[in-house]
Amino acid sequence: MGKSGYRPDIDGLRALAVLPVIFGHAGLPGFSGGFIGVDIFFVISGFLITSILVREIASGDFSVARFYERRARRILPALFAMILACLIGGWFLMPPEAFGALGRSVIAAILFLSNVWFARSTEDYFGTAAEWEPLLHTWSLSVEEQFYLGFPLLLCLLARGPRALMVVGVGLLTAASFAFSIWQTRTEPTAAYFLTPARVWELSAGALLAMGVLPNLRRRVLAELIGLAGVLMIIASITFYGPQTAFPGSAAMLPVAGAIALIWAGSIQENRVSQLMGSPMLVAIGLISYSLYLWHWPVLVGLRLLQGSTHLSTGLALFAVALSVVLAWGSWKFIEQPFRAGRKPRITRPVITRLSAVSAMLFLGTGFAIKAYDGFPSRLPEPQLATYQQAFSGIDRQERCMKKTPATGLCTIGSAPKESQGNVALFLWGDSHAAAWLPGFDHLLEKQKFTGMAALKSGCPPLMGLRRLDKSASHRCDLFNKQVLELLASREDMPVVVLAARWALAAEENRPEGGKGMQFASAESYTTAVPDWAVQATQSSRGALVAHRLDQTVAAIRATGRKVILMKGVPEIGHSVPAALAKTAFTNTAFPEGPAASYVEARQEQSDNIIDIVAERHGAYTVNPRELLCEDNCRIAQGRELLYRDDDHLTAFAARRLLPQLIEKTPPIKALTNRLAYSELNEQSVSHPRG
Repeated sequence: MGKSGYRPDIDGLRALAVLPVIFGHAGLPGFSGGFIGVDIFFVISGFLITSILVREIASGDFSVARFYERRARRILPALFAMILACLIGGWFLMPPEAFGALGRSVIAAILFLSNVWFARSTEDYFGTAAEWEPLLHTWSLSVEEQFYLGFPLLLCLLARGPRALMVVGVGLLTAASFAFSIWQTRTEPTAAYFLTPARVWELSAGALLAMGVLPNLRRRVLAELIGLAGVLMIIASITFYGPQTAFPGSAAMLPVAGAIALIWAGSIQENRVSQLMGSPMLVAIGLISYSLYLWHWPVLVGLRLLQGSTHLSTGLALFAVALSVVLAWGSWKFIEQPFRAGRKPRITRPVITRLSAVSAMLFLGTGFAIKAYDGFPSRLPEPQLATYQQAFSGIDRQERCMKKTPATGLCTIGSAPKESQGNVALFLWGDSHAAAWLPGFDHLLEKQKFTGMAALKSGCPPLMGLRRLDKSASHRCDLFNKQVLELLASREDMPVVVLAARWALAAEENRPEGGKGMQFASAESYTTAVPDWAVQATQSSRGALVAHRLDQTVAAIRATGRKVILMKGVPEIGHSVPAALAKTAFTNTAFPEGPAASYVEARQEQSDNIIDIVAERHGAYTVNPRELLCEDNCRIAQGRELLYRDDDHLTAFAARRLLPQLIEKTPPIKALTNRLAYSELNEQSVSHPRG
């Protein structure tokens, strides 16, 4: 379309794409929607590469080998340098678990399957777990490379017919992907964000522009208006979008349309908007934008590892941005340019092929070795190694239990059924925080030779009638919790039900470190209005909804005659405790204190209030772990034992040590120590409505 040749305004558009990404990732205010820069990159890539492909196919000069050689020269040298730096830095900074995850992500990055790997291994692009992944940002490279595996061949096939066939074919691909993106963003938001099918339309939209679906602009004023509209659309996306935005879906249309408008307006280079986009400063940033994108995220992760927290101060965030720019310039000058510069690059095709193949094999081997040796825990000296490894004991069992459902059979806890004296005595119901208490309940019940049962599902607090909008459609918290209630209604044992969860995250709009919390919606059969008492007793509409659903859940359990114990939330630490231990070993620094009790209590205030009110309404019992964990500060270790295996889940040691002190004095649990009292509790108090 329009002029051919170099377009400085497109380099300026690259700057407009990469800067918001970096500022947003660094946590600088005003850039909550900075992630839309990736969508702009997709449009630019689709436009530029399709422009070349269409021209070469039309002239009969297209070569698959030459196409992928260009991609290799463009992508691989800087990517390999960045991965090497991550491996070196990870060896000296990362605890074994995180370094093992880095090894797996290296394998995925080299195979251009990062988007698939991170869609499976991280719950959320904006979640805490993602903040520690140095190669998280390579997901977008994988999307592009997966797209370009087939797109050039599709164009060659369509080019055999009339030109209109090519436009119609790519247009249908764009429409289908856009429709799929809208649907998948609603049903499986994490998959929609990372995986290629929901992103194809952004690349192919740029391709359609390159194929001339929009008419050539002839009037400068019209081009300026279109360009200005494009700038405003991108700025609006950066400013008003955030982690709470359902993305990509229809929301991605705004930045994509903005990028298309700016590229289209640039067909008349004399217009003032395009001249501004082509200004020397923006062009300079645009030229290093690929390296800048590659290096900024590992720099941020490295600083988080050094300080032991995902939150960077404004000063440290600005330092990270400046350091990223310096590294990006060096990468562009000394790594990108030698492989790309000139019509006859110094490094020939056979050399780039051999270098790429050998480097890829070395990185794959390294990644597999790190994975096989579990992140090389021997890097930690004793006794830190033993302490670190102890923190993760029992996790496998917890994860197995969280995969079980009432339909497939739940986990038993405590004594084996044949060793217990009576029926199942206790029922534990909740999310991964409830699962973290399993070792404590095992210890408690084994001591009295009782059997318990646990209904556990990650990310699903025991709140009937709520489904997670930020999880895939198959996650179905509402269905799981419904099945749990049906199981309780079908049995006459289990006189004591314990509910535990990460209540603060459920009740609050945001995570303690920033970013969105759980996103809830009522299931169709639970659409009753939130009562006035819940609205008046809480601080937000989210809190009122959680209070209402917890009230309904406890009421349903109490209607069967069972006793209910509500376990309040444990402190959220704000950083990985095992990672902090590893940092003390690697950097010879002091082990940090836990968070201030006042901060923790402020975070838990609304959820505590909800639990207290619901307990009073239904005669339930409450226990508060923070009474044992917090004084002026909340403890994160006891002697040489860690109390947390990450930033908010207790270790098995903590669960076994704390639970007996916490719960044994409650009347329902005290009854378990008295066989006669337990017999009466089990046989007389559990009743089931009939009909």
